[in-house]
Amino acid sequence: MGWVAVLVVLSVAITLIAFRVLRRKGREEGAHGSSSVDFSANIALAVYLLVLAYAAVLCRDNLSVTEVDVQAEAESLTEMYWAVAPVPEAAPVRSQIRQYTAQSIDLDWPLMAGKTMSPIPGQTLADARTTLLRLRPVGDEARNLQQNALDRVSEISHARIIRGDDASTGLESIFVISMIVSGLLVIILPWTHGIRPTRSSMIGDLVRVSVVVIGVCFITLISHPFSGLGAVGPDAFQAAQREYDHIDGRFPSQP
Repeated sequence: MGWVAVLVVLSVAITLIAFRVLRRKGREEGAHGSSSVDFSANIALAVYLLVLAYAAVLCRDNLSVTEVDVQAEAESLTEMYWAVAPVPEAAPVRSQIRQYTAQSIDLDWPLMAGKTMSPIPGQTLADARTTLLRLRPVGDEARNLQQNALDRVSEISHARIIRGDDASTGLESIFVISMIVSGLLVIILPWTHGIRPTRSSMIGDLVRVSVVVIGVCFITLISHPFSGLGAVGPDAFQAAQREYDHIDGRFPSQP
């Protein structure tokens, strides 16, 4: 968000300075042999649009992949809860699954916008694995359920690592730099003609500046999967919490 504010302020400042300088020192419009400048501006515009489109696709794909990863982790949590629900001795594990889910929502999500995660949910997950390993279920069915739950713990642990990787990634700086540089060229090159601005030319300049600024701001706001526009929220984890209540209705927890 800070980048967006800086970019908007800088663009407004550059535009106002250019209008003021050109109004004082610019010449009247006429023949000025500007074909090379116009060609350069068109090349800069083509580069800007190309980078903008490619960056938008990358950001959209990153958001989609992250959403699938979060959904997969929530599904593994639900399946683990189903696995331990029929085992009376596994009541503490059910509590730890609920605790891990709540901690992920309350502790991880606020931090993931800043590309970090809390260590507390990871410790809770490790405690749940330890509790499972210490169980001594009676009968083949209970032992199979225990093994299934242990497999789910491994899946959740792996999914958590992936979620951490998703949180630490973002759009590569080369794309942002390329957009800003090409966008500045699109804005500034037409002003190098040195022509005094008119009402119609000022409107065109404002449209050109607005298009560039909006494009860069839009990419900046969708560049991270856990912040900005379209950020992936903990909806899947909240749905898992509701599923836990449904499972408890079928297999009431025993002390």
